[in-house]
Amino acid sequence: MKLSQLAQHFSLTPPSLDAEFNDVAPLQEAGQHHLSFISDRKWLEPLLSGQAQAAAYLLPAELAPALQQAAIPHLVTPTPAWHIASAGVLLGRHTLTVPGIHASASIDPSARLAPGVTVGAKAVIEAEAVIGADTVIHAGAVIHQRSQIGARCIIGSNSVIGFDGFGYEYAQGGHQKISHLGTVIIEDDVEIGANTTIDRARFGATRIGCGSKIDNLVQIAHNVEIGRHCLIVAQVGIAGSCRLEDGVILAGQAGLVPHVTIGRGARVAAATGVAGSVPAGVTWSGWYGQNHRDNMSQLAALRALPAFMKKVHSFLKQWEKAPTE
Repeated sequence: MKLSQLAQHFSLTPPSLDAEFNDVAPLQEAGQHHLSFISDRKWLEPLLSGQAQAAAYLLPAELAPALQQAAIPHLVTPTPAWHIASAGVLLGRHTLTVPGIHASASIDPSARLAPGVTVGAKAVIEAEAVIGADTVIHAGAVIHQRSQIGARCIIGSNSVIGFDGFGYEYAQGGHQKISHLGTVIIEDDVEIGANTTIDRARFGATRIGCGSKIDNLVQIAHNVEIGRHCLIVAQVGIAGSCRLEDGVILAGQAGLVPHVTIGRGARVAAATGVAGSVPAGVTWSGWYGQNHRDNMSQLAALRALPAFMKKVHSFLKQWEKAPTE
């Protein structure tokens, strides 16, 4: 592929110097037939000094003059990391799935699959499930009965959509299972990583909003509502009936107790335990979660505590030795 062809495909400004490449690679590993990228000024020096040997580079506009002056082929983009990954796909380097329905997949006759759906090996789609156009369901994933998945979604390997939520009532001397009669609704352009579970609602629907991206090993409990364009990172646990408004980010291993609301655009730091609702637009951290600045102040004070206690003990010893009237 030529750099000019890539520019045309993504409607980017054509390069002043063209180049040909047949693969993509990070800066440190790129050779004469690779397309590479930089997104930070710190990588200009190894590139300009000749330590990097790629055929061409993708980079943001503020870094382009240096390459222009050095007559190095490049393409300007505001999102070089995304565009180089997309270039890899165009070159056929993305082979996680083979289009179509694998022979070993199990699909109930009452399930409805729109055109362009891909189903991997040993995936299961149960009765009355609905799968939107061009959605990809990877090997081993299970879509339980009546779950609804929109168009252009990705469901990672071994993920489970629509299994019963975790609900019991103590009666007759034991924990009696509460049947979950609802469903899961996943809107368009949602991506779900491998080994993630999204439980069906007790009543109504557990809902994942359009454009949200969910990592591997995430647990989303019954009746959770996740807004549009949220990011949920690995090992997050979201308890029942929580509500995430649009644009929320939950970093890895964050945990939410039941019935909390995370406001629009809020960010929850890694390993934060959220025991109450989080206002819109803030960053929350710590255990239990609070405003990030407050948490950092408390951590700084805690780290200073040993030195402070040494001073207190020294003062007490001096006071004990002081003569009394």
